[in-house]
Amino acid sequence: MRVRVYNGSEQAESVPAEMSENGRSRRKRVPKQCDCCGPNGKGHATGHHQIAKKRGRRRAEPVSEVEVATDNHVSSAVVDLVSTPEPDEITVWEVQQAMLCDPTTTLSEAGPPASDSTALHNGIVASTTANGDRPETPAAPVTQSDCLGLDQMVDDNAMEVEHAIFPVYLNTKALWDHRYCKRGGHWEAVSTEELPDLSQSSSAEVQDDHIIELIHEFLENFYEKYGSFIPLIEEDILEYLNKHLNTDLKDRKKMISTEVMKYKSGLACAPMNFFKVTYNKHILALDDLATLDDQNWVNDQIINMYGELIMETTNHKIHFFNSFFYRQLVAKGYEGVKRWTKKVDLFSKRLLLVPVHLEIHWSLITVDVSKQNINFYDSQGILFKFAVDNILKYILAEAKEKKQTAFQKGWKMTVNKTIPQQKNDNDCGVFVLEYCKCLAFKEPLLFTQEDMPKVRKRIYKELCDCKLLDVPKPV
Repeated sequence: MRVRVYNGSEQAESVPAEMSENGRSRRKRVPKQCDCCGPNGKGHATGHHQIAKKRGRRRAEPVSEVEVATDNHVSSAVVDLVSTPEPDEITVWEVQQAMLCDPTTTLSEAGPPASDSTALHNGIVASTTANGDRPETPAAPVTQSDCLGLDQMVDDNAMEVEHAIFPVYLNTKALWDHRYCKRGGHWEAVSTEELPDLSQSSSAEVQDDHIIELIHEFLENFYEKYGSFIPLIEEDILEYLNKHLNTDLKDRKKMISTEVMKYKSGLACAPMNFFKVTYNKHILALDDLATLDDQNWVNDQIINMYGELIMETTNHKIHFFNSFFYRQLVAKGYEGVKRWTKKVDLFSKRLLLVPVHLEIHWSLITVDVSKQNINFYDSQGILFKFAVDNILKYILAEAKEKKQTAFQKGWKMTVNKTIPQQKNDNDCGVFVLEYCKCLAFKEPLLFTQEDMPKVRKRIYKELCDCKLLDVPKPV
């Protein structure tokens, strides 16, 4: 197969087709004659060779080119680049030459020369004399002899280097006014008053995102430790943030409270029902700990484990009776509870604590062994004399069983009426636990009804930590 290509009036030579390996035809491309010297088919001008058109993009030429000047005048491009500096300005090259010519001259004393103007172009120093000519760029470092013969370096055939960078000037007046460039041979000391105090960051500089991140970190650890947010108080969060941010965040309380509420509402549908606290033989589930929330009634498990913590903290100088003790005593008498103290010497103790639960109310009976005094504490001011009589009968029977003749008579009974009283029908159990703690550590009963929310949260934490908080002193 032969293909004929027509070009104007003339016909191109036929090119035989070639078959490639994949079956497609392939023909050779004939270079096209250029049209710069006339119509196609005519010969090129003298000194002009045929130019073959190549496929693909043309490779970029070098950025900078060197041309030889043909006259004594500087081209317009160079005139635009090299400008005469203002009276109070000096170029970089002139500063260097002035300091090389006179080593004793400082930067502030070096002034602009009268005859030459020099600019630094992209790291190449070029000088222009008063006649408009530019000398050849020096390849070696400038010496003192070069500086002295600077006016003799003018050459009509010098090579010029063009760069698309404007001259860089230094304002000597600004340098002279700077505190580091003033005369006197030394730098002025920087005043310490100008430096900011970075020892403590203000709350305005702390970003809300960082605060929110710390709040979430604290709440996550708190939830894992206590199983709920029942014992959470605002002071805990502020203390944690102040510890990590070292700043006061009182002005961010509203934002912190809002973020805490959002986090708590997100976990409301995912309670930790598997959460448990184990201490000795006591096991507290999350439902037991929930009785310390708000206005709930405290159950026996909370009362008994807290009493166990009191005994452990006082090195068993205090004996706390189980909340089921009195109920068993009333139901079966001394014989029903005799084994409860088989391994315990009650008369060697300093104080006995007997919680009494009568139907829907908690009271406390204490026995001061050394003074042989039985005290009754009730947060509603009610006197259950029969309960005190039952405890007295038990003490006499126990003294007889243990052959403690000194404690078989001489016992007195006291009703304490000037003690903190509750103002609702829900906090009697919390009052009993606070009575026990204060009496065990010989602390005055100074709490009130308004303290009960904090007391509930504190007891919750003490039970989960298996350790009493704010213990005044060892007994």
